[in-house]
Formats: sequence, structure tokens, C-alpha cells
Amino acid sequence: MKKIHCFGVAVVDVLSGPLEQYPVPRLKPLVTTKWVRTTTGGGAANAPAALARMGLAVSSYFKVGDDFNGKFIRGELQELGVDLSGVCVSPSDITPFTFVGILADGDRTFIHTPGANTTYCLEDVKNESLLACDFLLYHDLFVMPKIDGKPAASLLAEAQKRGVTTFLDQDFGYGPNQEQLEAMLPYCDYVTPSYEELLTIYPGTSPAQMADRLLAQGARAAVLKMGRDGCLVARGAERIYVPALSAKLVDTTGAGDCWDAGFMAALALGEDLPTAARVGNACAAFCIEGVGGATGIPNYAAVRLRAA
Repeated sequence: MKKIHCFGVAVVDVLSGPLEQYPVPRLKPLVTTKWVRTTTGGGAANAPAALARMGLAVSSYFKVGDDFNGKFIRGELQELGVDLSGVCVSPSDITPFTFVGILADGDRTFIHTPGANTTYCLEDVKNESLLACDFLLYHDLFVMPKIDGKPAASLLAEAQKRGVTTFLDQDFGYGPNQEQLEAMLPYCDYVTPSYEELLTIYPGTSPAQMADRLLAQGARAAVLKMGRDGCLVARGAERIYVPALSAKLVDTTGAGDCWDAGFMAALALGEDLPTAARVGNACAAFCIEGVGGATGIPNYAAVRLRAA
């Protein structure tokens, strides 16, 4: 079986909803919701959790504080069987935290405390361990300010030299940064961003135009995730639109991360590129039918059957 390593950020997510509005001081200082859930979040937690739930072996690399929230994240992922030997635990940083307000239509708003993400650097990373894999997913571009861009490009370049297949995804984070993205694209076998979020960098471009731009900047393949419109697969001259699957929308948190997990799982198990994109869509569909990043993901056979 392929060895899959996920590199990015892990967060404690507290999700609450349905949220009609945020409090307004002195005018409406209190609002109420019907439910609250505490889960792990962030790409380096959601994607590995989904892969583990599907039955694949996976290791995760991120930085947390040596505090209650950090112990919670590690405990949840260890229970799923995710290898955490490469995790950096800092005694001087707090673990990243996000309050996620879930609106009635399933959309989300965030109040975020970045914590250890702001200090995470390549010196915290066990490179030999990280690069000892078949697939490497660099998750959460635009959220790790000391690594994103040129430092990350050097990491992906070394991975490719060792024969590792590299994947790149992003988070809106501190705002999409064109220079950071384009520094990394030449070292990406697959780049799988959100089309909507990259419009901040490439305004007015159609999905096909955006895919062309990503390939021209060096990515070997690009898959644009477009939510309810499915995804666009681009490799060489090939352009394939893969429609989304119908799903009962509850919460979109982690949908993109779970898409990545399904996509990589399918490739790791020998599926072709269009099939892998359909499996990614199926994994995302399972995700949005539950609350939290990867809580609703079943085994791979069930995900594959839904993608058929």
C-alpha cells in the first residue's frame, strides 16, 4: 500500500449552529444556537482522519501546543490510527483554535486563533521522516507564514527528487498569495485548490482559464474544486468536468480536505484520474452530510460505491 503523509495545520474546531447572526454589543449581546460540537479541524487533521476512516495508512505532520487542545487533537487522531510520530509539540505555543458558526444554509464563518501555526517552520519538521513516503500532501497553503512559498517549494522539490508524488492544496487563511502559490507550483504533481478562493488571485478567469494558468506555472495536473458544480480536472490538453453528487447539506466544514483524501485514496489504490476525481466528490458528499471535518466518512468501499 502507498505511504501517504499529510503536512499542514491541525486545529480544535468548536462548531455551533444554526447561527442567524453574531452578537452586537449593547444592541443584541446574546444569540442562541441549538447545538455545539467539538472536533479536530485543519487540513492535517481532516484529510488524515478521512483517509484513516477509509482504511488507508496515513501519517500527519503539524505543530500544536503542549496544552489541553493539543492533547485533544492528538488523542482523536491516534484513536483513528493516524501516525503522529512527526508532530511537533511546543511548550511555548498554544494550539490553534477556531470557533465555526454554522449558518442555516450550511455555510460557515470563523473566529480563529492561529497559535502554533504562526511559528511552525522547517526547523520543526523531521524531513527524513516526512519525505519517506509515496504521496505527500502539502495542505493549508496560506496558513503557515514561515513555510509557505519558497521554503515549501524547496521541500516539495526535494520530495520530487526522491520520487514522491506531491499534492498541494490551500486554505483561504491569511488571504491567497500569488507569489507563494506560483513559487510552489513547479514542484506539484497535483494542485487541488478551491476555484472560488483562487479567484482572489486570478479574478475574472473561468475554471478552464484558471486551470491553464496553474499548468503554465508548472503544475503537472490541476483539479479545481467548485463545490456544487463539481470539479475540473486538467492535465496536459485533457479537460474533464466531473459533476458533484447529490447530498443533504448539513455543514461544509472540511469538504475540501475530505475531497483530497478521497482523491489520494483512489490514486493510491490504482484508480485513474477521472475516477479519482469522482471518488473525491463522493468523499466530500459524505463529509457535508455531517457536522465537522471528517466525522461522516465511511470505509473506502462505501465511498467508491457512491462514486460509481
